[in-house]
Amino acid sequence: MTGINPRAIYTIAKKEFLDNIRNKWIIVITIIFVILTIASSYLAGGQAGGEEVFGGMEETVVALMSIYTLLIPLIAILLGFSTIAGEAETGALSVVLSYPVKRVEVLLGKFLGLGSALAVTPLIGFGLSGIVIAVVVGAEEGLAFLAFIALAIILGLMYLSLILMISALCKTRVRAIAGGVILFFWAMIYGMIVMAIYYGTGGDFMKLMSGEGTYPDWLWSSVVFSPGDLNQMAVMRAFDLDQAMGVSIEAPDWMSMAFLLVVQLLWIMIPLILAYFFFKKRDI
Repeated sequence: MTGINPRAIYTIAKKEFLDNIRNKWIIVITIIFVILTIASSYLAGGQAGGEEVFGGMEETVVALMSIYTLLIPLIAILLGFSTIAGEAETGALSVVLSYPVKRVEVLLGKFLGLGSALAVTPLIGFGLSGIVIAVVVGAEEGLAFLAFIALAIILGLMYLSLILMISALCKTRVRAIAGGVILFFWAMIYGMIVMAIYYGTGGDFMKLMSGEGTYPDWLWSSVVFSPGDLNQMAVMRAFDLDQAMGVSIEAPDWMSMAFLLVVQLLWIMIPLILAYFFFKKRDI
């Protein structure tokens, strides 16, 4: 990939960003994030039983964990599923490639532009509500909350890379949509499949939920195959949590923040490399 022109990448990224920043889904989900974060903090404050209206940032993030891992992948898939397959089908991509621009530059430009538009959602949605919470109850865990926002962006980039790979592989927009649907629902049911295997191999689910049992090593290792679970574990590390939603989760020492970040980086890089391979072989 020698001779890459950064200016070409910037031009394509700028176009993708400007075209998608006004996407109604980005606007809607950003508003949803603001509302959900404030609501989660309010509920956490009520459960705490104190005088504060809002709960702390840690309690708010725990309440948000199952929600943001659903909505951020969804917006990433909606943004990226047609960016190659759809444009190739309509002929728009052939027009772009008629200019002196390489396919790797097109792919990187699209990834950076769409990724920047995607990053606006957690930056504004969580950022604004985080400021409100900090003003009301204090910012003792402000750095951890900033790490949460950064990890939310990383989650979006992982799914954006995956859907770009699918879009580069699929020949039509309809197939890319189907691939995005499969990706989304697979991410949602992966944890249930793993827990079903655990239960089917003799694991005691009730003891696990009550905190009396322990996770086997293979169950911890399975986390690396799930971007959402990886991301949630990194958030828990950022807040130094050992339980979520009332369930005790004591991760092994090898599952450090550094390890989790490296694996998430691989989830971004490997699908993006495969996307380039499929895009390069594609007949436009």
